[in-house]
Amino acid sequence: MYISSTRCSTRPACHVRVRLADGGAVILRPLRGGEIHVLETVFEGLSAQSRQQRFLVPTPRLSGSARRALADVDGRDHVAWVAMTDGEPVGICRYVRTGPETAEIAFEVVDAHQGRGIGSALVDAVTTVARANGITRLEATVDPGNRASVTMLGRLGVRLAMDDGLLEGNSAFSLLDPPSPVDRGAVRSLAAELAAELATVG
Repeated sequence: MYISSTRCSTRPACHVRVRLADGGAVILRPLRGGEIHVLETVFEGLSAQSRQQRFLVPTPRLSGSARRALADVDGRDHVAWVAMTDGEPVGICRYVRTGPETAEIAFEVVDAHQGRGIGSALVDAVTTVARANGITRLEATVDPGNRASVTMLGRLGVRLAMDDGLLEGNSAFSLLDPPSPVDRGAVRSLAAELAAELATVG
């Protein structure tokens, strides 16, 4: 079950807390623009195989331009949420709008915390925000060996087909059913607060 949420308009500690199936808990919160250290910490926790499955090519390091692009979130067209345990980032899920109602989705969880349901919680949060922001279709390009992503996209209703050695998908999506133990109402509220804040700053 969902444990609690925090509402605080402009403080980066705002979060949604989720109880995982193994009895542990994870904190979910929006990634804020420029939080490159969060990206680097999650990247360092990925094995070489996990990095290749996420970025589709061998990726021993993130370039400066990649770091900046991944951290350039705006709360509407590029949204990313981070999962935290014991104060450390352990996973990220994001969508990037590619059309009026279409977005590309991707997620990664550090190897030490894979299999705990963190990916499901992140994907549930990010697709909830996507739907609230008018996204009705998801795109994805997946390494065929990335079973976690293939399974997750299937749960969202995204159909995948092989194309030049990779699995490609672009279809309407549904929110996870059964859902992860995430309070979607709290996610929508927190995302809306951050988007409003970013719009004001912009």
